[in-house]
Amino acid sequence: MTMNGGQEIPPLDDAPDIARSAGAQPGEVLADTRNWPAFVLLLFGALAVIVAVAAAVAGASGVAAVSAILAIAAVAGGVVTIVAANRRRRASTVAGPASRVFTPPEG
Repeated sequence: MTMNGGQEIPPLDDAPDIARSAGAQPGEVLADTRNWPAFVLLLFGALAVIVAVAAAVAGASGVAAVSAILAIAAVAGGVVTIVAANRRRRASTVAGPASRVFTPPEG
C-alpha cells in the first residue's frame, strides 16, 4: 500500500510481508509444471501400494509382489525426480546467469 506521495506504508504490526517473501509460497511447487512428472510417479506409486495391499488381502501373492515392486520403483523415482529438480533450481539461482556465459576453449 502506498501513500499519496508514492512512499510505502510500513506494516503496523511488524508482521512479515508474505506477499514479497523470497521463499516458496504455498502451492508454488504444484504450479511449477517441471514437477508434474514426479507427482504422477508418486500417484502411480500410491495406486500400486493400494493394489498390492488389496492383492495381498485377496491372497494373490504374485500380483501383490509385482505391485509392491512397482510401488517402490515409482515412489523412489518420484522422490529422486523432485530432489533433482530442486537441486537444479537451487544451483541455477545460486550460480546466476553469469555462469551460463559461453567461454571458448583456449588453443
